[in-house]
Amino acid sequence: MIRGLLFFHVIIAGLTVSGQTYSPKLNQKLAEIEHATTLVKEFESFGIKSHGSQAKTNTFNWLIDAYESYGYDSIRVDSFIQDGSVVRNVVVTKPGVSSKYIIVCGHYDTRNGPGANDNGSGVAAILETARLIKDLKTNRGVIFINFDREEDGFKGSNYHVWQVLGGQNCDTNLYMVLNIDQIGGSFGQPDNDKITCERDEENDPSFNNALSYLLTDTIASLCKLYTTLQPEISNAFLSDYVPFEKQGYVITGLYQSASDVFGHSLADTFGNMDTVSFKQAVRLTMASTLYFAQVDSFVSVKEVVRSQFRLFPNPATDQIHVELKNEAESVELVDVFGRIVFFDKPSHPTTIINTTHVVSGSYFVRIVMKTGAVITSPVIIQHK
Repeated sequence: MIRGLLFFHVIIAGLTVSGQTYSPKLNQKLAEIEHATTLVKEFESFGIKSHGSQAKTNTFNWLIDAYESYGYDSIRVDSFIQDGSVVRNVVVTKPGVSSKYIIVCGHYDTRNGPGANDNGSGVAAILETARLIKDLKTNRGVIFINFDREEDGFKGSNYHVWQVLGGQNCDTNLYMVLNIDQIGGSFGQPDNDKITCERDEENDPSFNNALSYLLTDTIASLCKLYTTLQPEISNAFLSDYVPFEKQGYVITGLYQSASDVFGHSLADTFGNMDTVSFKQAVRLTMASTLYFAQVDSFVSVKEVVRSQFRLFPNPATDQIHVELKNEAESVELVDVFGRIVFFDKPSHPTTIINTTHVVSGSYFVRIVMKTGAVITSPVIIQHK
């Protein structure tokens, strides 16, 4: 993927996310990342991975060998024929305790060059994350997907959304999609000390925006906790999360902030990446995966199960009722820009949020419990 200079960035200053703190154990796990640069060099060595090329077939076989060497036994190849040649997605499943799961994905095809950065950097980050998370107990499952044919219209990810997930019949167990695309930085360019955290700003549909904003803010916070990079917020576009977003799934992603001056050319090599920026971006990929997969032994997150509160109606028109089984410090209604449009310190189990003064759109209700736990629930307001 190549994007030019189309970003609108918002630098996150002093960002904190409730319920999320620095974990020395998680940081120690991140220190085990050691093969990322080697993986990018190996990816580059296969050459231009265009549609129907032997280079892409060799890369596909290399991916399968890597996952098998990590000990994964649930490796599936989703293949189909398009434009006269085979398209292959590599799908690797790590089961979790619950039926909920996240997708961590990135494409492995390239255009006009070996694609060390676009997207060998993303492939390497995904492989290292898969290697190091393999034997960890996660509450949510993780499905790692290396998509084919992102470079010519998201063919592989479209197939997954429509043929695997069922198109309009959304898989309610899929919590989120984390897309990793071109995170290697650009040698000699400014802004290699930053990383773009991408959120869903599309309005068709819009009901999945609020949670995307929240998850992207969380990634930005993880960036400040576990890397030396400065997080920036941008809209998500032109990568494999697009088919998921259009079907209502919650998406987020990572992309470099430095200008891409080598993309889609023979100059997209490891030597033209910024290795410091890349290594930090790999740390963020893994930290985000561990956080959202809910690895209790590493991530200090106090969670309250949904059964301990009731929120209705959703979508709402003039009022939102929040019923709690335990005492809360505060109940807030927050818009997609993080602005608090309602705040209450409840003295009763039921809080009624008056929504007549807010515009229709996506919001989330944030409840801070007396125990310090935080509940966040997306809600849609639709005025008649």
